[in-house]
Amino acid sequence: MKIVREFLTKLSIGYKCRRTHITLCLTPENYKIVKLFYGKSWIKVYQIQSNQNQIKVWLRYIKNKPLFTKIEFISTSGHRKYITKEGLTYFKKNKGGNARILLNTSYGLLNSKISENLAIGGEISYILYE
Repeated sequence: MKIVREFLTKLSIGYKCRRTHITLCLTPENYKIVKLFYGKSWIKVYQIQSNQNQIKVWLRYIKNKPLFTKIEFISTSGHRKYITKEGLTYFKKNKGGNARILLNTSYGLLNSKISENLAIGGEISYILYE
């Protein structure tokens, strides 16, 4: 969870500073997160630089605007927030249609759409606003 938070913080700062790319340490956890974001088309492309032990991630902009305008951290180590599969639909409705919710589940880090399809709940980790 700490790795995901670090990645999203770097992503948020990268968007605020209008960077074209960010650089992460090459770890299995970072690689999984980057693959998830790439699979959802939330980042443009990524490149593994094995000689420097880094992953370079190119940020996605739409019409010269950042893909995510705000990243909200929900669960913290001192205060975890869990949601059931029934409560997820209600939660999504209250946050608006432009919010992407990331849940930490027994299947790993999933977005709300996949979680609904699998009919599982989990810990509400992050909300990404477009």
